[in-house]
Amino acid sequence: MANRIKIADDIFMVPWNQGNGVIRREVWTGDSGTVLRYHLAYVNQDMCPQDNGRVLGLEYSDGGLREYRMGTEEARGFTSFEELEQRFDLEWNDLPRPSDPPTGQGASQMPPAEDQGEYAETRGMKLSITKGSVADFFRRGGELAAMLDRGERPERHKVIMMASRMDLCYTQKPKGEWASLRNRLASGETTAFE
Repeated sequence: MANRIKIADDIFMVPWNQGNGVIRREVWTGDSGTVLRYHLAYVNQDMCPQDNGRVLGLEYSDGGLREYRMGTEEARGFTSFEELEQRFDLEWNDLPRPSDPPTGQGASQMPPAEDQGEYAETRGMKLSITKGSVADFFRRGGELAAMLDRGERPERHKVIMMASRMDLCYTQKPKGEWASLRNRLASGETTAFE
């Protein structure tokens, strides 16, 4: 079996007004640069309590493509990684999402690492933490996919992207505290990083 090398681990922290949760892209190649697994997922525990919160997912593995939607799984046709990125972008944009944060208990946070091996997979990767839009996230994915479709070997890179610094704060706050923090920020009573 070929060694798996993680070459991309991208996270977009979805703002509250776009539904909350995270979009994640993970890509592994073999020693020769052949893509072994390409996974895109929108994770939001508030929208989908089953399947570890995976509302929508597309996963290329072993030459086939699977689509995951709210706990269901179905085989799909595969043509290219660029097409996979475009399909996910369109399907994510078609999902109905609430514009206000939920008021239940707990916090919608970045999904935990599947196992303790995640750090080892990302060790040595270039890390970027940046501000951007969901369009920027999918633009990066399109560029990465085009490189892979051409047989190129991109630099290993982990990207964490958020629409604003406040989104990082809100994903780390319990939901009940979010409304209080939003009101205090609006009144100028506090800053987001207290």
